[in-house]
Amino acid sequence: MKMKMSKQKPPADNLYLQIWRNPIFKELLLAQITADQWHTFTALAVFMNKKGECYPSQSKLKQLLGLSSVASSVSRRIASLEKACFEGEPLIKVFRKKKDKVKGKFLFASNGYQLNQNIITIFAPHDTIIIRRQQQLEDLNANKAKLANSLHINASRKDDKQTRRSF
Repeated sequence: MKMKMSKQKPPADNLYLQIWRNPIFKELLLAQITADQWHTFTALAVFMNKKGECYPSQSKLKQLLGLSSVASSVSRRIASLEKACFEGEPLIKVFRKKKDKVKGKFLFASNGYQLNQNIITIFAPHDTIIIRRQQQLEDLNANKAKLANSLHINASRKDDKQTRRSF
């Protein structure tokens, strides 16, 4: 089954996470934090802007993390992650918005998070990288087609006039 490759440019919101190697490899960050903290940290990172800020709802975080409860699971993980540090700096800083009361009911606002950019950042591929990658894929497909054609045995060959001896 052949997979059809799209030649479309990735959407503008298709950003990439860049995890810095030294905090993990040299500073042993993963040995200092729990798997749940790393899991939550990377889930927050997919919402991050260039400044390392993000504003996902706890409901969306619950969904991404596959958790059962916003109140206990997500809130507990955020609080745990907020306490975790790397080189004296927290992995995340939380900016809590005050709950507003409208007509006797509380309205909940999303918290804001600042991720430690010494660990993880985002970047978008430059247009020339996308164009170069598309050209590489086109060249690869052309070479595959050329190879397939050269391996194809035609009914008539140049040496058909010669007979082959069978032993």
